[in-house]
Amino acid sequence: MRWRDFTLLWSASAASQFGGMCAATANPLLALVLTHSPVFAGYVGAASTIPALLMHLPAGWFVDRFNRRLLMFIGQLGRLAACAMVVYALGFDAHPKPVLVVAALCEGSFLVLYSAAEVTAVQRVVNPAELPSALAMNEARGHLAFMAGKPLGGFLFGQRESYPYYVNLLASLWSLVALLMMDKTDYQPQGTARPEHARSRISLVDGLRMVILNSFLRTVVVVCSVGNFLFQTVLLLLVVLAEQQHLSSARIGVLLATSGVGGLIGSVVAPSAGKHVRDERNIIKVCVVAWAALTFIVAVSAQPVVGLIAWGGLSVTGGFLNVAIVNHQTGQVPEHLLGRVIGINRFLTSGAVPLGALSAGYIVAELQPRAAAWFVFGAIVLTALAVPLLIRPGRWLPARAVARIKKRLALEEVREPVAVP
Repeated sequence: MRWRDFTLLWSASAASQFGGMCAATANPLLALVLTHSPVFAGYVGAASTIPALLMHLPAGWFVDRFNRRLLMFIGQLGRLAACAMVVYALGFDAHPKPVLVVAALCEGSFLVLYSAAEVTAVQRVVNPAELPSALAMNEARGHLAFMAGKPLGGFLFGQRESYPYYVNLLASLWSLVALLMMDKTDYQPQGTARPEHARSRISLVDGLRMVILNSFLRTVVVVCSVGNFLFQTVLLLLVVLAEQQHLSSARIGVLLATSGVGGLIGSVVAPSAGKHVRDERNIIKVCVVAWAALTFIVAVSAQPVVGLIAWGGLSVTGGFLNVAIVNHQTGQVPEHLLGRVIGINRFLTSGAVPLGALSAGYIVAELQPRAAAWFVFGAIVLTALAVPLLIRPGRWLPARAVARIKKRLALEEVREPVAVP
């Protein structure tokens, strides 16, 4: 492992995520202070999430075509500029309302570009044997940034509105410095599975073919999309139950923090636990069964405290599964396809979150919290039953049809997970 470059890369991303969490906490609070309008606060939230969602596919295309270190630098520079706009507007009273929307849009969009390039750059500074541990450290880093950045952002905003943005500004500056200090070579994508002249024909369709033909990627995209959609209902119904039982907002906040703690635990144990898994596709099965058990606890108890502890358990499986996904992508996907495969995966799985959040209110309102919990449990059980069919479509499609599909989607070097003997 090139420890110096990995440390610089890890610290650059840690600083970026920490500062971004501080600013993300402050954004809706600042929107409410400026306008006293929840609608405007919603606009700010949409500006940071919807354009970012649409950026996943083009970001993956760019990552497979251009120097990853340069793309990280551009992404971080864009985030720095977005934060500087807010600081300037607050300091000089320069129409902060439209600036806040534009800054949120830029922050979310450039963050996607940075994170896509960062994941693909890790394998250049880490030996193959050390890659799982390095990726687990990256996953843990995100949860630590969430747990530290969110409360600090709220505290600093209470002291002065601009303080969270100053923290983000300083963190972005360090991230840029760390990227400049990294080795300037070996970050250009290499088309190892294709002739050099073919790289000019980079297409998102190739990444989609890889996802469809690879049983692990195909299954995990479907499972995570369904899970991300349904878990928004779980979160909302638990908050509604907590309010109905008159839990204090502070207690609700502490219980919601189990999400960050659980994700951190899952990412920490993933490398050692993954060594004992013979076939990484079994990780998907175990996680979905755990989802069913935890949502069953939520439905049976109908108690917010028990439910939010179960919510932390869902985050444990989420952190574990995230590490398995990134390990498979970096270890099994050809490098010239890696950016597009990551972009397609994140576009589909992340896109389920806002759709789930939009639907959650209607589901909870129509069914009431307890019935909504049983609805989610039933949907997770059906998903668990579908996993073997997704892994091996030959179980439900004629062999001739499967062969015809593979022929139409023929792709060089489609790799499958390898069971450890």
